[in-house]
Amino acid sequence: MIRGIAALTLLLLLAAFLWYTLRLSEEPLDAPAANPPVPPPPASTVLTGGPGHTPMTFVDSQQCRQCHAEIYDEWSTDQHATAYSEPNFQTFTENYTRIECLSCHAPKPMLETGIENDPLLRDAGRISGVDCLTCHVKDGRVHGTLGHTAGCDGLLEPRLKTSQACYHCHHTHNLFKEFLASPQYKEGQTCQDCHMAPVERALAKGSPVRKTRRHFIHGGGHDSEALKKTLTIDLKAEGRKLTVTVTNVGAAHGVPGEINNRQIRLEVSVLVKQKETVQGREVEMENEISAWKREFMAPPRLARDKIPSTQIMPGEPRAIEFELPVDHGRIEAVLLYKLEKTMLLGEAVEMARAELKF
Repeated sequence: MIRGIAALTLLLLLAAFLWYTLRLSEEPLDAPAANPPVPPPPASTVLTGGPGHTPMTFVDSQQCRQCHAEIYDEWSTDQHATAYSEPNFQTFTENYTRIECLSCHAPKPMLETGIENDPLLRDAGRISGVDCLTCHVKDGRVHGTLGHTAGCDGLLEPRLKTSQACYHCHHTHNLFKEFLASPQYKEGQTCQDCHMAPVERALAKGSPVRKTRRHFIHGGGHDSEALKKTLTIDLKAEGRKLTVTVTNVGAAHGVPGEINNRQIRLEVSVLVKQKETVQGREVEMENEISAWKREFMAPPRLARDKIPSTQIMPGEPRAIEFELPVDHGRIEAVLLYKLEKTMLLGEAVEMARAELKF
């Protein structure tokens, strides 16, 4: 009897052991629990919402305005914000059918596609052009130049302080190549030094005032005051030979920059005093007896190897000679900038002017 009970007990123990072994084979020992506890994030990633606050995922630049209203409003008045929607771009791309132009004007976040690579056109939300997400977001997380000090759990991305950040889009028209050959680059200047003016302010609501840079990108061809500091004109007359020298003193790239719908026009006039009879009286008047013009433009992007550039490169003195028709008179020279080469001269911005009596 006792032997029978012992045998049955042993059989039951063996069955239990076999059942337990089978369960182990179905579920590894390190399998997670059905509802594991969620640990709080490390101190460096805790947001302003308090311990355990989940980092925000950014999918729209409007989210940035909640804390960075001043910077957002600054960006919204910049040409980056209208890079895709502005009428000139629509016209130039023939209503967005020239697809080779689109990726720089509505790119995917450059930190995702590679800051050193060509931009890729994003699938949706193109109307906001080059927006906050373009430069500052990777996989939904914010990247900036201050790291974890930001309330949105910003991650440190030192390259955003360098010209490398501009390379992503602006190398496609040779602009970055021109910059690397410029005196400014050799002196250690960055694109930001000219195009993002320094300012002291709070970066977000409640944050301390500190030195930073504006997010209204210095307008270049869109900024009439900047244009007036870019080129100079020098006039020199020797006998009947006139030399007009146009020098790029202000831009660390070719002028006009990048795209070939921009144009700089040099106009030179020779004026002499002549006597004329007006209403029966003889008067001395200054009349234009000769006039010349020259145009400076970048070649089309896809034809740079076929059409030579007439841009004026950084630090370059471009000397142009003319034959004077007289021995004495006055010379006027003016440089006019047209954002679109189809603009009327009356709409052009005067960049520089010079006068010489000979």
